[in-house]
Amino acid sequence: MIGRLISTLRPHKPHEGDETVLAAPPEAIAQFPPMVPLAPPPAVNDEPADALHEAVEEALRAAGYLPEPPSA
Repeated sequence: MIGRLISTLRPHKPHEGDETVLAAPPEAIAQFPPMVPLAPPPAVNDEPADALHEAVEEALRAAGYLPEPPSA
């Protein structure tokens, strides 16, 4: 009984003269539309250091540590 069970799990060897039948490629079975490429969302706060720099500069000017910028 175990011999029969094990023999069913073994792959069958093709006999001489038999042609090997390969599975059909997926394109032949189902036609899928092309996938739309994904794109990352637009960047938000790309340079947070700029806002920090401006806030620190403004605070230093308000405290009197930096002179006022020259007017153009």
